[in-house]
Amino acid sequence: MIHLWQDNWHPLGVLYERFGSRVIYDAHSRLDSRLDSVLSNGIWCWKPARSEELVDIQSRLPEVQLGYVDKPIWTVARKGSYVSADTWDFLRDKKCEVDWWHVVWFPFAIPKHAFIMWLAVQNRLSTGDRLLAWGFQGDAQCVFCRNGVETRDHIFFMCSFSARIWKNCMQRCNDLAPSLDWQRVLNDDCRTWKKKTMAGVLCRLVLSSVVYNIWKARNAIKYQNAPKSEEQILKQIFWEVRSRISGREKFKKNRENVKFCHLWNVDVSILV
Repeated sequence: MIHLWQDNWHPLGVLYERFGSRVIYDAHSRLDSRLDSVLSNGIWCWKPARSEELVDIQSRLPEVQLGYVDKPIWTVARKGSYVSADTWDFLRDKKCEVDWWHVVWFPFAIPKHAFIMWLAVQNRLSTGDRLLAWGFQGDAQCVFCRNGVETRDHIFFMCSFSARIWKNCMQRCNDLAPSLDWQRVLNDDCRTWKKKTMAGVLCRLVLSSVVYNIWKARNAIKYQNAPKSEEQILKQIFWEVRSRISGREKFKKNRENVKFCHLWNVDVSILV
């Protein structure tokens, strides 16, 4: 409901901001009073004005159009009612659209994978080189191959261990020679994955699952001394991708998609 003193319904604006609390006292009212407290059957029923401010307020009442339902209006939304998307668009800090958003945020994305993928894309994971830059004095070598300082581009996928996992997964996406260069994967290869085809969805799911599980395995070694084998990581990735792709949106039934179903052990009934 509309508040008498705190909402912008009067030609003079918000009455409390313009006249202060004294005018509320003069009107025998309260700060939280609603507009309908001075209306009766669509007719103004203010008490006699006891101050010049109230005279000013009441003299401008004929300019107020009555007859509308007294209801709240969510001004930031296009239709006047609360819509979370419109509210978020109003509150958020708007910046230029990035090229990689469709690789991180897409309908099939697994939220925890998307978050780690988002950090990786922006090089915000706590890799060895970043830990050194922060003054960390411990071992910053790659925990998998022990062949150089751990950087984002090394762990994805210049490291021989992560490269084998990446190649194995991408072979199931019909890519027999995937790039091992992170920037190329992100900037070049991912441009072909934008479409909502089964191939595009699979490649994005695989990338985010590989990044997530390699990072999880890295943390398990570094902080828990609990290494996982290549086979264990691959088994988890295969399960996540297969579970996500099954029972969701139906894909077109064609030779390529039937092959994907066989490669990922997915029931062909998801194809139409």
